[in-house]
Amino acid sequence: MHIGLVVSDDLDYGLDLANALIKEGESVTLYLSAKHTSLYMYGIERTEIESQSDSLIERLYEIGLIPRSCHVHLFRYPRIRDPRSLSFMKNISQVISEDGVDVVHILMGPGELWLAILACLIGDIPVTSTMIIPKPNVGEALPVFVLWAIAKLLTVGSNQIIVNGEDQVELVHKIYGISTRRVAYVPLGPRTTAVKWADHNYHEEPSTVLFTGKAQPRKGLEYLIKAQPIITSQIPDARIVIAAHGEELTRCRSMIMDDSKFEIHEGFLTGTELAGFFQRASLIALPYLSASTSGLLMTAYVFGKPVITTNVGSLPEYVKSGITGLLVSPADSEQLAEAIIHLLSNDKLRQQMGDNARLWAKEEELRIAKETINVYKKAQSIHNKG
Repeated sequence: MHIGLVVSDDLDYGLDLANALIKEGESVTLYLSAKHTSLYMYGIERTEIESQSDSLIERLYEIGLIPRSCHVHLFRYPRIRDPRSLSFMKNISQVISEDGVDVVHILMGPGELWLAILACLIGDIPVTSTMIIPKPNVGEALPVFVLWAIAKLLTVGSNQIIVNGEDQVELVHKIYGISTRRVAYVPLGPRTTAVKWADHNYHEEPSTVLFTGKAQPRKGLEYLIKAQPIITSQIPDARIVIAAHGEELTRCRSMIMDDSKFEIHEGFLTGTELAGFFQRASLIALPYLSASTSGLLMTAYVFGKPVITTNVGSLPEYVKSGITGLLVSPADSEQLAEAIIHLLSNDKLRQQMGDNARLWAKEEELRIAKETINVYKKAQSIHNKG
């Protein structure tokens, strides 16, 4: 089967899935955003880098992020309100058709209007789409009704919708009014590509708690900052590393009471930088107030790091409390602090949890690829029946 995998923002997700499918003997062509590929590779958004498509693609091969058997197209997407966008998406649809793919798989985050339109433009090829965040999270930039309308459009153009949470099948059925037979639950896969960036000169640093990603209100960074005095009262050498970007970071920085207990890196992280932070960390803190799933959680697992996160969304499906990490209540700094103290105080338990997490992620990879291929076959069947 020849799969056309369309990815805009979540490049790690796309690369991981492409590699897993290729291991299963499938053929994959990737359709990527030049902007997000540039950010991922170099941490900067520059037109001159984005325009060097051949060098960006070659870099993906050189690092070993994907095999050379995987063909790649890079596109410079227009802005969402740019009137050229419709003709641009028609062009991508034409390229996909000319490539002769058997199934198109679109990975769509919230508000990615043109990917939803692309799903509707591809009329002659079966379309599977992953709705990464089926229900809008707290604090999304776009109004809820706009996000709903875009996601609804995606369902119109897709033969099958993949969700990464078991309870999201019924959720998508209720919110968007589509049959549950067109919705498939496939767990979020481990972020194995992230490990390929690892520099073996980095080693775990004792009592280091990592928070990374985009700092948004829903990510709950303020509760980790509020937990710091409690943590360091019990673990004086504990250090909280914040490697993040986003509008919430400035507000949260103003809440820090003791700068000496924090290490802050502001900005978008390249693959190399992100891997380095995971290697250095003793554990990963994800104190989310709202979430669907978490790619950062799955990244932590492949690095063998236990995760402390909140009991929201589908996260309890991925964190086996006491085995691969700990679950706490959202917006509860004291409970978060207690969980962090518990793991930082017990190296044996923390390391065992990390080993469990790495093993679980490894076992999941091929199973998820097989399940995804089965969804493609269902999409083909539905498409052929017209």
